[in-house]
Amino acid sequence: MLSGDQLSHEVKAGVRQRGVLSPILFGIYIDGLVNLVDKTNIGCKIGAICTGIFLYADDIILLAPSIQALHSLISLCESELDFLCMAVNPKKSACLRFGPRFKNVCASVAVCGRPINWATSARYLGVYLESSFTFKCSLDVNKAKFY
Repeated sequence: MLSGDQLSHEVKAGVRQRGVLSPILFGIYIDGLVNLVDKTNIGCKIGAICTGIFLYADDIILLAPSIQALHSLISLCESELDFLCMAVNPKKSACLRFGPRFKNVCASVAVCGRPINWATSARYLGVYLESSFTFKCSLDVNKAKFY
């Protein structure tokens, strides 16, 4: 029989950033988080499907129909990421609001006890999402760089 000390070991190497397999391996590692969010059935309806999370590598988007639902998803994610020895960086996070009340002031949202700023736009995978009445992406920055 093995003791707890014999079961633990130190990880001395990880997956190389920008490696071809990095997003795939991270996806496998984080799959439990996606499954937990899906099981809650908290999210926004896209067609007939309730979607609460999108991710590519370590870039994650949580979709929630209300502030209370967003708090629930964040709490769930914090617990699972803590289990995986990971954390969300509030400085690199932003909240956006879409829909008829997109201009209304929202309650504060926090991750790891630190507030997340509400923004009118946020960059995700090179595309700028913009807070508006309907879901909106802006490619203006990409077009400007092209020209």
